[in-house]
Amino acid sequence: MRSKLTCFLLLLLPFWGLAQARQQVTNLAGFDISVTDFIVTSSIGEPAILTLSNSNFILTQGFLQPEILPCRDLSFSYYPNPAKSEITIEAFGCEVQVQGMELYDSWGRTITLITPNKDNKVQLGDISPGVYFIKIGLSNGDSKTIKIIKVGT
Repeated sequence: MRSKLTCFLLLLLPFWGLAQARQQVTNLAGFDISVTDFIVTSSIGEPAILTLSNSNFILTQGFLQPEILPCRDLSFSYYPNPAKSEITIEAFGCEVQVQGMELYDSWGRTITLITPNKDNKVQLGDISPGVYFIKIGLSNGDSKTIKIIKVGT
């Protein structure tokens, strides 16, 4: 009985607390309760956020997962393929940029690591004709692998 009373009082404690200032966090599932001096935010499967503040201090308890949705507008363009001496690789949508690339042969061996230049061109002049794979690393942490064909000059 004492534990139930303690839990009940702990749930009501924010309503007796200080004024709250809260950072904006998008909550995918849960609810917000707003009272004149504070806001209690809860989410399914995650602890509640409670931020208490006065003129000198801000105290935040708990956390919420911000809304992170997969980008559906991400697309790639790479041309020409097959290529003789260079290939251009571009990523469009979702405000991403190409951060780095890795060139692999058909056996999965790393040929070289490529730091993209301003126009995202990859020089292929030094490698033998054949099938290669380029793993493209993006600024949002995602990666995509494309297949290219290097032809002789």
